[in-house]
Amino acid sequence: MKSTTISFYLLINKLLPGLKPNILILIYILFSQILYSQQLKEKSDEQSIKSFKEELYISTDHDIYLPGEEVWFKVYKINGLTHSPSDISKVVYLELLDKNNFPLRQLKVKTDLSSGSSRFILPDNISSGNYLIRAYTNWMKNFSPDLFFYKTLSVINPFESIDHLKLPTADTVDRKSKFLIIDDKGTRIREKSVLGANSEGLTYTITIDKPEYTPREKVKISLSATDRSGKPVETDMSVSVAKSAIVSQSGNSGFNGFYLNNGIVAVDSEPRYLPELEGHLISGNIRMKVTDEPLKNIDVSLAYVGKTARCQFTKTDINGQFNFVVRGSGMNEIVIQPLSSDITGYYIELNQSFSASFSNFKPTPFFLDSSNIVQINNAIVSMQIQNIYEPFRQNSEAALKTSIPDFYGRPENSIKMSDYIELTSVREVVKEIIPNVYTQKQNGKYDFKLINKFKGQPFENKPLILVDGVPIYDFEKVLSINSKEIERVDVINTRYFFSENIFDGIVSFITKKGNLSAMQYDNSIFRQVYEACQLHREFFSPDYSSSILKNSHIPDYRNTIYWNPDLRTTVNGKTEIEFFTSDEKAEYTIIVEGISNDGRTGLSRTSVIVK
Repeated sequence: MKSTTISFYLLINKLLPGLKPNILILIYILFSQILYSQQLKEKSDEQSIKSFKEELYISTDHDIYLPGEEVWFKVYKINGLTHSPSDISKVVYLELLDKNNFPLRQLKVKTDLSSGSSRFILPDNISSGNYLIRAYTNWMKNFSPDLFFYKTLSVINPFESIDHLKLPTADTVDRKSKFLIIDDKGTRIREKSVLGANSEGLTYTITIDKPEYTPREKVKISLSATDRSGKPVETDMSVSVAKSAIVSQSGNSGFNGFYLNNGIVAVDSEPRYLPELEGHLISGNIRMKVTDEPLKNIDVSLAYVGKTARCQFTKTDINGQFNFVVRGSGMNEIVIQPLSSDITGYYIELNQSFSASFSNFKPTPFFLDSSNIVQINNAIVSMQIQNIYEPFRQNSEAALKTSIPDFYGRPENSIKMSDYIELTSVREVVKEIIPNVYTQKQNGKYDFKLINKFKGQPFENKPLILVDGVPIYDFEKVLSINSKEIERVDVINTRYFFSENIFDGIVSFITKKGNLSAMQYDNSIFRQVYEACQLHREFFSPDYSSSILKNSHIPDYRNTIYWNPDLRTTVNGKTEIEFFTSDEKAEYTIIVEGISNDGRTGLSRTSVIVK
């Protein structure tokens, strides 16, 4: 189905090139939903498009956290019409909000198919209390923020007084209330299950090889998913194993969202925010500084500063708006500029990725269950021990960066400066070393010229010149770079096509530092550090099968001893997991949560003891 919808998307774009991007996206959504479900009828197609909703659900590794602790989570995307897993938007925006809707953390999460996972770290100075995690997609910003996903997260700060917190006994505390959400009038928001018509549900069976374990012992767990008739089901799920004291035994669990308005809400005549079908959208507009007039239908480029050339090109619309699809992750320095060097005196503004609209939802007041004080205090001590010994651990969790090739692929020639004698400037390097490239002086200025690989003659037009991945149009500055700063030069001496852009060859200069510091750069050009989606990170779980590690004196006091957000049961409804216990003797809660391909959901939990 996925390849069919992409082909349809490209076909419509080819047949109707003048169609507005928003309308094209809506046609794509409609077509994909027709393939996915026969619920959309022809007579209500237009209304169905406007009322199409995405829903989200987030599960976390536990419920009660400490300042500076990592919050591991998984996000599920659900089709608001069919209540089944959705693969429309590829990015989910997540925020941690305080009681004044101030975002303490904001991140963009890349999703694969119908789910994704990541983590964030709580601020070290965060106060005790309840906070809201809210999540939404770019498309969901067309609707009321009441339709975003909300989840309560509780924090205990041991370094501040908790006298202001009520400390009821276990008999009087409403265990569920601290995980509920209220509106500005103090009314509890009712839970809305996203099971919809697929309300049969799933049953997850957790089979542990033994009820009790010793520290640093291997745990083997078999998991199975069945429907109510006992038939095995293929599911997408997460598994968490954390200390029972920091796991809610009731409350906000299961695929539930919180809404003030549960009815169908239609988008206006033309949606303002596009669904991110391929990756995160960097969007903005370009205008003239003096007149504030938009620069219409001009070619603009987005480039990443670095040793890998990652350029993108697009055209502005009649309002000077542009959109770039970002598939990379992490923090990068970007440069956005017109392709024509004749355009000057402009400015660029980027659109805010995160929603500036807020609902009236508030978490209920925080209550600390006095029956859990000893266990929670142990969790606090454990986290402090973990932080002290973290630098001494082997195979500590780290971001996994994927290798991204240069956008132009394999060059015709790649010249490493270390293979040649040292010259003074790039002008001499071009003259003496680089094949099929020369300079020509016209109107008192030097231009680069490339020899066409197939014709053996110079190209008529100028090539695209890059320095550290960024297009440079002032060739004099490029030629004046000290050759000692150059690491290598890539040459593509064939005509290069990128969408509607045609370049008569490409010459890419990569400096040793890879940060554009080797040349004097025009400060008027838009250049800033930009954070795209979160880098993928793996939860660290030590392997004590080695006697050396098992006998290591480095303490292991993890509050969450296992977290896997990317598990799937196969067609036989089964899968298995293995992990090792930590040094701490405590009760741990195993939580299994997931969704089937047709939208049935399930949650199961059990406990395991480490003595």
